[in-house]
Amino acid sequence: MRTEFGYAWGKLYLAMLCMATSTAPMPQRVVDAFRAHLSSLGRQNLPASVHERLAAVRAKLLVTPQDADDDLTLDPSAVSPTEAMAIAEEIFSLYDEIARSDARDRAASLAG
Repeated sequence: MRTEFGYAWGKLYLAMLCMATSTAPMPQRVVDAFRAHLSSLGRQNLPASVHERLAAVRAKLLVTPQDADDDLTLDPSAVSPTEAMAIAEEIFSLYDEIARSDARDRAASLAG
């Protein structure tokens, strides 16, 4: 894995593993995976297109709690089980995109 996206690849892998092995309801799995593994990813760790997609996932999970002034938080009740499944699929797709990008780059470097 290329160094520039190796951190992201590892974090996305751990997020998938977290979702796959948890017994919690799907909305909780997605929030737990995002909180533990994906919240630290930023522009410096991801290709621009992947960063935009991850930002969209983050926006779907963030809510303003009723008992807070203005702090946003990740809340599993912000998404339905169906929405959570779509978010999980997006996380798997992001992982796939990073892995395929790395494979293309490796093949190009071997051919060149």
